[in-house]
Amino acid sequence: MFNFRALFVPDRAKKTSQLGKARYFRRSKYTFSDVTDSSVELAVVVFQPTNTNQTKTHCMKLRSLLTPALSLLAASAFAGSPGKAPVPVQAPAAEEPLGITASIAYDSHYVFRGVLFAENLVSTSLDATIPVTDVISVNAGAWFGTSADDSGVFGNPPGSFHELDLYGAVMADLGAVNVGLKYTHYFYFGDVESGVEDVNELGIVATAALGPVDVSGGAYYDWTTEGFYFEVGVSHTFAITDRISLVPGALVSLGDDYYGVSSFNHVKVGVAAPIKLTSTATLTPYIAGNLPLEDLDDAGEEDRIYGGVSLSITF
Repeated sequence: MFNFRALFVPDRAKKTSQLGKARYFRRSKYTFSDVTDSSVELAVVVFQPTNTNQTKTHCMKLRSLLTPALSLLAASAFAGSPGKAPVPVQAPAAEEPLGITASIAYDSHYVFRGVLFAENLVSTSLDATIPVTDVISVNAGAWFGTSADDSGVFGNPPGSFHELDLYGAVMADLGAVNVGLKYTHYFYFGDVESGVEDVNELGIVATAALGPVDVSGGAYYDWTTEGFYFEVGVSHTFAITDRISLVPGALVSLGDDYYGVSSFNHVKVGVAAPIKLTSTATLTPYIAGNLPLEDLDDAGEEDRIYGGVSLSITF
């Protein structure tokens, strides 16, 4: 608020040193009440001639001089009031994902690398990727599966089937290709223990995008059988809607002293249909076909069609 006080002093006040005596003063106050959060008081002492006409003339001149000045002060107060400056509203920062994925799944047949291990498999998994640098990341996880109807194939006699896989990998994102070194230990429990040994495996894995096609591959050494397994797969994602996609794919594998296989091992074809339920949850039904080749076919493995569904949640 601006308060203007004009103090008019008669001429005879010039002759005395006591200008503050009340009898010599006549006051006039001007208040600018529209100016917010600012209060300026301007006091002007004007020696007033004793002649009344002269006093009126001085008042008019003084008002004409001070009115523009006070208007300018009012405008400056509005422009310079820091408390009234608009504060931009910032959107909350998006939370960075932790790189963790949890999933549960059901498979009508558990076919691993062309070989049937069990039917009606219920499984769950937890996978985490931790970036170390812009290029290097560490991946680790666990997968557990169990046959809901004790239909494990390799038991003696066949029966309950439980499998636990623990793995870790060091990955390098090289731009066009992502490569890594991966170790996996396969534990088997239940009746299957009588027919299958635990497995230690070290592999080199790679993924890349070649135009619209996603390519994956792996080369693995199995210490249990002292043999090698190789596979190459391709897939492509067709966006049906913003939430639904179709992903057809195919894979071919080769064994070298790998559990009796030293030839092409199998071909797998299938199609998955990921459905994005939320920004973090995806439901993925699939159907696939398994075609054993050469040595694996000679060993009695059958052609089969199977399917399943999984629900994954990322954090």
